[in-house]
Amino acid sequence: MEQKRNSDSPVARWLSANRNSPSFRGALQKLLAFACSEWFLEGSGTVVPPEKAISWVVTASLPQYPLGEWMEDPEAHLDEIADFCEKIKTLPLPSALKQDFPSVLDLRGVVCPRNSARSRLVMSGLPEGFRMTILLDEGSPIENVPGSLVADGHFIEKREKKQGFWELTVVKHVASV
Repeated sequence: MEQKRNSDSPVARWLSANRNSPSFRGALQKLLAFACSEWFLEGSGTVVPPEKAISWVVTASLPQYPLGEWMEDPEAHLDEIADFCEKIKTLPLPSALKQDFPSVLDLRGVVCPRNSARSRLVMSGLPEGFRMTILLDEGSPIENVPGSLVADGHFIEKREKKQGFWELTVVKHVASV
């Protein structure tokens, strides 16, 4: 996808120049994580580590800033990503980000493997021992997401079937000494 707006901004030029690089997705995740961290700092004066900041924004499910979707297909969202990163210092911090870190990640309606990727992204930014409730659709999500989280070292504390979906309680792994 070619850049249409913001094509002369430094972020847009970097995105265009590097999108075919093998390390593009990782660099893009770091760019967005640091942008989210800056958003918290500018919007509330709170210093939030980049990994936690992006986890917080993804978990908050802000419709105007769907970072989870952007990360899943960054090439299709280069304009939105560039715009977000350029405006981060002046964007007001949404009220959903002024509250405590959300403890529920609603992935109902998110298709595989995107729900696994999004849950792993969110869990990576959480502090050790944090309990996150993840809501998943029936079928392959409830089969695949727990497996990917366990592979990352997290603990599935509870798996409960609700009406038409599953509720999964995951504890962020605690590093052993």
